[in-house]
Amino acid sequence: MSEVDVSIVIVCMNNLPQLEDCLNSIEKYTTDVSYETFVVAYFFSKENLQKLKERYSWVKIIISNEIKGFSANNNLALEKARGKYCFVLNDDTSFDTFVIDDLYHTIKRNDNITLVSPQILNRDKTIQYSGIPPINWIDWLLILYKLKKERIDKSRKYIREEGLFQTYNILGAAFLIRTDIFRKYGFFDERYFFGPEDKALSTLLNKEGYTCFVNADVKLIHLGGATGGPQSKTVCATRPAERLGCVIMYSEGIVYRRIILSGLVWINSAIWACGWLLKMIFATNRSVKYSFVANLNVCKSIFTHKTTTEVFKRFYNHR
Repeated sequence: MSEVDVSIVIVCMNNLPQLEDCLNSIEKYTTDVSYETFVVAYFFSKENLQKLKERYSWVKIIISNEIKGFSANNNLALEKARGKYCFVLNDDTSFDTFVIDDLYHTIKRNDNITLVSPQILNRDKTIQYSGIPPINWIDWLLILYKLKKERIDKSRKYIREEGLFQTYNILGAAFLIRTDIFRKYGFFDERYFFGPEDKALSTLLNKEGYTCFVNADVKLIHLGGATGGPQSKTVCATRPAERLGCVIMYSEGIVYRRIILSGLVWINSAIWACGWLLKMIFATNRSVKYSFVANLNVCKSIFTHKTTTEVFKRFYNHR
């Protein structure tokens, strides 16, 4: 098989209108590079699958009808990638500039860059992410308890609003990475179902001597939370899987650290569950109930030795 410049990989959970905005952006604003586009059609209806095939004949579709996490679904396509670089992209993203072209030229001109991300914007064009500093297990707990903000870097070393700069962590919504290095580490770590596979990847790369950059002059819109956000019923299953994934990552296999993290996550989720319960008594908004159940489910599962996928299945099947 002949090589292409970029392999674009998108996982979509049966949200065709959202996916169309993403694919239309790729088709209109990618002109300088050769590329292939994979869509992992996760639990797609027959109707949406047919529409996807008819409207986007240039897309390579991989059907995924078994419960798999973000990591595992992306890996289905990444294993087939022919590109010198892989562009991992969320389906809830769009852009109106030549994002893929610009990131490709950025990484190609700089041999010291392993991975490069655009600046991630909210729908209203305010900055969502423009680099993320290192986060250790204590930092993560402080962030969880809202005693520290993930998106603030007092040193201004890892977060900037313009230009090309080296960061530490990246957001998995959109990044371009050298395929040979990505493949060397088995692509995404499938221990993580719905986070923090992106931070696990960038942390691993940094520890192995590779570099993660942001080109803040390249901008992309990310809606965020479309599948597992607090407004979605799916959060009842994604939240416990995500919290367990974070405990696995930040404990780094150290038993005492995992016990501490699990205990403090349980306390945090219990507090939030009580708060959401009070709101639920006086509210009619269904998302309040989802948030209550999500935190309750974290308390039920955080001390488990099951995998994040098994935890997700447990609560997804009882929504």
